[in-house]
Parts: sequence; C-alpha cells; structure tokens
Amino acid sequence: MKPRAVLGVGGYASAPAVAAARALGVPTFLHEQNSVPGRVNRLASRFTTQTLSTFPDATRWLGNAVWVGMPTRTEIFEASREEALRDLGLRPPVVLIFGGSGGALKINLAAAVAFGSATPYTVVQVSGRRDFSRLSTENPRHHIIEFVEDIWRYLAAADVVVSRAGAGSLFDIAAAGKAAILIPYPYATGDHQLENARYFTRRGAAESMPDSVVGARTLRDRVEALLNDVGRREDLARRMGALATPDAAGEVARRLLGAPEKEWSP
Repeated sequence: MKPRAVLGVGGYASAPAVAAARALGVPTFLHEQNSVPGRVNRLASRFTTQTLSTFPDATRWLGNAVWVGMPTRTEIFEASREEALRDLGLRPPVVLIFGGSGGALKINLAAAVAFGSATPYTVVQVSGRRDFSRLSTENPRHHIIEFVEDIWRYLAAADVVVSRAGAGSLFDIAAAGKAAILIPYPYATGDHQLENARYFTRRGAAESMPDSVVGARTLRDRVEALLNDVGRREDLARRMGALATPDAAGEVARRLLGAPEKEWSP
C-alpha cells in the first residue's frame, strides 16, 4: 500500500522509517512529546515536512515546527466521576498515585509507608509490574494495584493525583482536570520531566515536589495539605483542565491527511 504520509514519534526506532519515507518522496512528520526534544527529533526535524509538538516551548528546538498538543484518549475527557467511584468501589476523597507505565520505585516505596496505616481518605497506588511484589499495606483504604488498563476511571475518581512528569501522564491529568503533585524524574534525558512539569506549575495548574525530598512523611504531608485545602485544589483542577488539548489527535490527523499525495512505488 502506498503511504500518504509517515509519522515518527521520536526515538531511534522511528528514524529509519522516517528517513526511508523522505528518500522516497513521501511527506514525513514528527510528533515530539516533551518540552525538551531528544537528539533524534532535533536532527530529524530539519528534514521533515512538519514537526508537531506537545509543548509550545519545544518549537524553538525544532525545525518546521508547529504546536498541536498531546493526543489524548477520549475516554479521559468523557469519564464520569460518579460512575467511576461506583464502578471501582471507591469511597472519596481519593488520592491516585502512579509513576507512569513503568512505575517509580522511590515514589512506590515512600507511598507504601506513607499510606500503609489508617487514613481518612482512599489511596490507589498503581505500582507497575516491576515493583508490585515489593510493596505491602495494612490500610484497608490503601489499594496497591500492579497495572490498570482503564486509567481514565481512576483519574475520574481522584481528588488529588501524584505523578511523575512524563508528557503522556501530564496531559491525561489535564484531560481529567485534576489537582496534581508532580515529582519529575531527575534522570530524564535533558531533564525534560522537570521542564514538562514547569509548563504546568508556572501556570498555576499543579504543584511540584523534588524527587530528592520524597519520603513517607513529606509525601503524606503534601497530599494531606492539598486534600484539606478545597479552594486550592479546585483552583489547580480548573487551571489543569484548561491546559488540556482535546483536539490534538484530530489536528495531527488533519495535517497528515492534508499532505499532498506523491507518486511512489516500493
């Protein structure tokens, strides 16, 4: 089948496909997720038809760049809090803790201790498969879960979210419109998680917490301070929701489908 366009989403694996498409005259596009682009996308962006960025500031690092936002699952925008609480069997208020698709060991260990004893609120900790067997709790309102497919339900149910600052996680939280405490991974390439988080904190849409100070006591204190400040929590949630990009997937699709068709044969 003749491709109308090729989209790369970063990383070394996408480079050969994008390079081959360009050599064959097929329009090529990149989507850069992070606020500080990786080396592959910085280089490749000079040769693509267009580079699409999640964060507005990332365009300064890239060639042929335009800001479109982060494509996000429609289920997150549409999920009902009342239905999520009912379907998941959770009693509010709810704190959701997750470290991204692979988990986050430091956050997992701190949270297991911080919320392992009785709490007047529900804690859902999505640990990731790697760390799950290392964690335990004696608190019946502290649920440690290895992995969830339907993260949108847990986001909908949450009052406060604690998360790393990967782009996908951040824009999922924004789509759900939730107050968040962000803990950027300090060893991310180019410190991009710190810059990702700053996009939200500088706009008053989230709180941040350095990884270096994360511990059981500090984590519980920060979570409880936010739970107890309803006005602050509602303001963060409103500002977070305003930064969501609900039409990003459509905009990416429109730009790809709008590329002129080329004569091409394998």
